[in-house]
Amino acid sequence: MAGQYGIPLMNAKKKVLLIFGAAAAALVLAAVIFALTFDINSYRSRIEAAASGATGLEVRIDGKMGLSFFPFGVSAKDIHIANKGGEILSLEILKLGAELMPLLKKQLKVTRCELVKPALTIVKNADGKYNFESTEKKSTKGQPGAAFSLNELKLFKGVLAYLDKKTGEKTEFKDFNLAIKDLTIEDTAADIMKNVSFTGSFDCAEVLQKDFRIENLKAPVKAVKGIYNFEPLTIGALLFFDKKAGEKTELKEISLAIKDLSVVDTSGVIIKNISFTGTMDCKEVRKKDLKIDNVKSPVKVVRGVIYLIPLTMDIFGAKGEGDATADKSEVDAVYRINLKVLKLDFAKLQESFGTKKVIGGKGDLYASLTIKEEGSRNLMRGMDGTFSLRGDNLVMYTMDLDKVLSSYETSQEFNLVDLGAFFIAGPLGTAAIKGYRYGDVYSQTRGGRGTITQFISHWKIKDGVADAADCALATRHNRVALKGKLNLVSGRYDNVIVALLDEKGCAKFKQGISGPFGSPQIGAVSAVESLGGPISSLYRKAKRFVRGGKCEVFYSGAVHQPSK
Repeated sequence: MAGQYGIPLMNAKKKVLLIFGAAAAALVLAAVIFALTFDINSYRSRIEAAASGATGLEVRIDGKMGLSFFPFGVSAKDIHIANKGGEILSLEILKLGAELMPLLKKQLKVTRCELVKPALTIVKNADGKYNFESTEKKSTKGQPGAAFSLNELKLFKGVLAYLDKKTGEKTEFKDFNLAIKDLTIEDTAADIMKNVSFTGSFDCAEVLQKDFRIENLKAPVKAVKGIYNFEPLTIGALLFFDKKAGEKTELKEISLAIKDLSVVDTSGVIIKNISFTGTMDCKEVRKKDLKIDNVKSPVKVVRGVIYLIPLTMDIFGAKGEGDATADKSEVDAVYRINLKVLKLDFAKLQESFGTKKVIGGKGDLYASLTIKEEGSRNLMRGMDGTFSLRGDNLVMYTMDLDKVLSSYETSQEFNLVDLGAFFIAGPLGTAAIKGYRYGDVYSQTRGGRGTITQFISHWKIKDGVADAADCALATRHNRVALKGKLNLVSGRYDNVIVALLDEKGCAKFKQGISGPFGSPQIGAVSAVESLGGPISSLYRKAKRFVRGGKCEVFYSGAVHQPSK
């Protein structure tokens, strides 16, 4: 039987294969001929009309269109999409890939999408409506949407601009790239952000806003049904510009791990509707001469409230630790920070506000601040809290303060108020010592070296006004104290007085300073002109406060009078 029928059966199979091969070759040849002769550009107006009808926007193709079969796809150049309010998107090149077989059933299944140099402009009007929304929005409430999937999405050299007309804020993303695989949207009628899944990566050369700039933003990203993970998200540099003060703050080499990010309500302000956990690591922070390194913290964000607990950093030659919170859940944001720096280097502290090395040794810094925003008012006006700097057995370079103060009654070397820079320069930085010319007092003396046995500079701040709660220092034989207020909002001294004390805490000599930080007044003389000025009249004035062994106590804080 095998001998009789085997060979004819084999020949039959070969014939069938030849027939199918010939048919396939004919189809391929037909497809090639079709591709070579078919002019998709003749259908341009129909394609534009179909795209416009599907999106509710005005779609225009100004460049050439192309068609390929292996793999099957459509390409188009110079595409513009607009609404009545103006252009929303322009594309240099668009490439779409699709499966060929569904087309035979008059079905289109796009599998890949590539966009080259897209320029997208999103505008949010004062009434909260976006420029890409249709004027007559059809209700889809209760109607299930179709599922959508895409094997691959790529975007090259994109530009995105977002403008909020209500606030006037504009954000720009420049030169960004995106690569996504296995994109799925379970219900296109629902909130896409909440039901999308994909894996991919993105990078952006620059992000610009009014007062800040981000450079070299990169991250892999994974989304599973609206839950996002960015691990790690890296930023080359973040720069913040304070145009009023003319200062720049720069953060370098930032690494974030963002886990389980979800968006509760995409129609509202994003920061108020996101939640996630993660970690933050910043290699360095620079603001003028201030240097902070290795800033690290776990991060938790719950619907507009950002928690950095605990927060650590290297600052002033020591390890700083504390916590920070930014509450952006309401209209006016609230910021809170608590910081403790033990055994800081006084020399490093002075370097941070660009002054001469005057005091050496170790000390402790404590800060607890709350800053409340309120409209466009000065941010300083919403500041409350405390600053405190303390140190013992500190070294004074270039001068012996005991020697200077012991002959103070007849000396004309400096004004007493110049010593107030010791207390103000510590926790409050450079803002309030511009008129003091911090360090000049020492160049007016005859040199030497001295010791501060005890030092306290403790301030309480309310509505941006710092009150000297306990500001005093003691040498081996003398004690000096400061009282008064610093208005950080208006930048003025408010009845600030520096006094040389006796053993009862009464002022043997005292001198006041008032007026703007930049040009303060000592009586009728500015601080700049006062250095080297006469002070002999101070002794006569001081006698008025000492009568019959009784006096008005000027200082009763924690710094004790040294023994003679």
